[in-house]
Amino acid sequence: MTYPKGYTFTKVKTSHGPDMYVSRYGKLVRVVPCSPHVELSERYANDLIRQIEAME
Repeated sequence: MTYPKGYTFTKVKTSHGPDMYVSRYGKLVRVVPCSPHVELSERYANDLIRQIEAME
């Protein structure tokens, strides 16, 4: 799902457990470790976007 400002969240299974890949306009901007049971909500996505933009 694509969120405002071109952010996309993708849940990926890796060798060390699941991660959430956050990309913006196709460019990877952050990898976030997550629990296998995490559901991506609008609020979680918006909080993560705010954190990413605060670091820019």
